[in-house]
Amino acid sequence: MEKYKDQKWSGQKGKKFGHAGRVEDPYLPAEGQEASLCTQCHALYQEKRWFYDQKLYDRLAGTDKVREIVCPTCRKVNDGYAEGYLSLSGEFFNQHRDEIVKLLEKEASRVGARSVLDRIIRMAPEGADTLVVQTTTDKLAQRLGRAVYRAYKGDLKFHWGEMDYLVRVYWSR
Repeated sequence: MEKYKDQKWSGQKGKKFGHAGRVEDPYLPAEGQEASLCTQCHALYQEKRWFYDQKLYDRLAGTDKVREIVCPTCRKVNDGYAEGYLSLSGEFFNQHRDEIVKLLEKEASRVGARSVLDRIIRMAPEGADTLVVQTTTDKLAQRLGRAVYRAYKGDLKFHWGEMDYLVRVYWSR
C-alpha cells in the first residue's frame, strides 16, 4: 500500500490508480429518463431497466403517460453497432454449420427473453469457412462462444478491447 500513498484521485472514474477506465455506452438512456417504450421491439423502460411486458405495452402505447422512443438495442441493430464478435471456423464447423447456427439462435433467444439489451445483430459468412456473429453486447458474444464450446468443445479464445466494451471471441474445431 505504500506505493499508493502519494496517489491523488483525479475525480474521474477509473483514474485513481492510472487505470484507463471504460468508455460509457452512448446508446444507453440519459439520466432521469423514465417510463419509455420502444416502438420497434415493444420493450418498456422503467426504474432504470428495460423489460418485456406485452400487456403493459398495449395498455400504455399511444398514451401521454410514457415517451415513445427506439430502445438502445434497436438503435444498435439499426446502426450495426456491435460490441461483440464471435468468429466460428474450422472443418468441423463447416460440417455442422446448421446445427451450430440453431444452437446460437436458441441461446440468443433464451438470453433475449430475460435481457432486452442482448441481441444478435447479424450472422454473416466471412470467406469460405468462417461465420461471424455480431452482438449488441460483449457479454452475449462471450455467452454464445461458451455455449458452442460446451456443446462441441474445440478451441475458444477471447480478446477484449482496451478502452471500450468490445470483445472478439474465436471458436474453431
